Amino acid sequence: MYVARALLICLFTIAATGLVKAHEIGAKTTAEIMHLIRSEKFDLILPEAMRDNGVDMWIHATRVGRPDPMSVYFGSVDGYIIFTDRGGERIERAVLGNRNRSQNVQEERDGPTGRGPSRYSSGSNDLYDVFASPDDLSKFVSERDPKNIAVNTSSWLAVADGISATEYEKLIKALGPEYSSRIVSSENVITDFSVRRVQREIVAFANAVEMHRQILERALSNEVITPGETTLQDVAWWVQEQLQDQGLAWSDSLELSIPRILYSVNSERVAPPDPRWWIHYPEYVIQPGDFGTYDIGVLYLGAFRTDFKRNFYVMQDGETTVPGSIQHAYDRAIAAREIIRQNIKIGRTAGDTLNSIISAMEAAGYISTQFINMGTEDYKMIQRKITGSKSGFSIDLHPEGTKTGPAASDAAVGASIAQFRGDRAHLTIQEDHLFSLEYMVHTVMPERPGYPMSVNIEGNHIVTRWGVEYLHPPNDRILLIH
Repeated sequence: MYVARALLICLFTIAATGLVKAHEIGAKTTAEIMHLIRSEKFDLILPEAMRDNGVDMWIHATRVGRPDPMSVYFGSVDGYIIFTDRGGERIERAVLGNRNRSQNVQEERDGPTGRGPSRYSSGSNDLYDVFASPDDLSKFVSERDPKNIAVNTSSWLAVADGISATEYEKLIKALGPEYSSRIVSSENVITDFSVRRVQREIVAFANAVEMHRQILERALSNEVITPGETTLQDVAWWVQEQLQDQGLAWSDSLELSIPRILYSVNSERVAPPDPRWWIHYPEYVIQPGDFGTYDIGVLYLGAFRTDFKRNFYVMQDGETTVPGSIQHAYDRAIAAREIIRQNIKIGRTAGDTLNSIISAMEAAGYISTQFINMGTEDYKMIQRKITGSKSGFSIDLHPEGTKTGPAASDAAVGASIAQFRGDRAHLTIQEDHLFSLEYMVHTVMPERPGYPMSVNIEGNHIVTRWGVEYLHPPNDRILLIH
């Protein structure tokens, strides 16, 4: 019950005292938190991640100036980070890098000016045990004589495919024919190392999603939106200001995530080919009778990324409830969540999980309308299948948690449960899997025959031995704007 207790304490603290803004934590405390997470990952997760995949040595090749998705855990290195299983509880951790360009990880052990006691110094109780030159790679590997060497190359996992062609050629030359023949992909090691979470990671992510929820629900309220005056981009810029003020990542581009109007009671617009994105241009002025959705993300401590949505409706004069057809479509979407939730278990592959969810949803009277590329042709397929009172559904349960690159959901590591993410279907859902419980339910609107409305529900949660546990209050109601 250790996971549940840790989360309960974390969320009780949030509810009782409110959240400390990210920038109020302070640089030193942030560094200490991240150092603790890295240290715990190396001590507790790394040995099993390597041994479960039969890996003796893991060489992670990188270069300063080229973004490395694993730098959140390893630091920035110009050269090689090498993990070697030499027996015992601790995996040996070495940095063979240019000292002037790998300073941040070297200072973890040596201090800002220290050289360390020897070229191959060992016994450090900090993150790394050994520091040496990249030129020593051949000797370093031959002394350890690994049976296999996992390297960051992968045909399907971007996070594990960071080595460039020239770096790979350089590595092959340094290792020589004998050890080069022992190279395997590090994709499975990186997957297991990333998705197996230490408690401090879970607590940090739980804090991040609660900050996200509070900002998002304020954005979709009269605090920010004045019907007839506020544009979609006004809401987006308000969110960006909040992210900046609270020390969370914000966009430095004019291309922002803005709310989408899915249906408008008073609009005379002709529905376009894909009404999932019905009104989605920055200058649109939010009007009474608009029903929409808004998807944002935050980046907490520079490491933990979130991604989820809320739905809203702008009340018209004299209205006391949401119009029946909109509420019905929303209720159909919410009713699907518990069916999906009950079919997500640890130890099951992503592909088997998707099949289980589809079977359960169809048994409950929903029609499977799984996306292939989330484009106009997919929506035409939905239009063909959804003709009566039944609703269609599309699943996209993707990993979340750690920052792995600009396109988080596409680059994220771990089991991805979606028809269009088939390259991850073989991955198993592991305990403490952080993920986005995201799906769409498509329901025909009597006022818009032939054009089902797609209600997208999304939250960021965790899979434990008890099943899916909520990390934040789920999306259970349409947010009302008066």
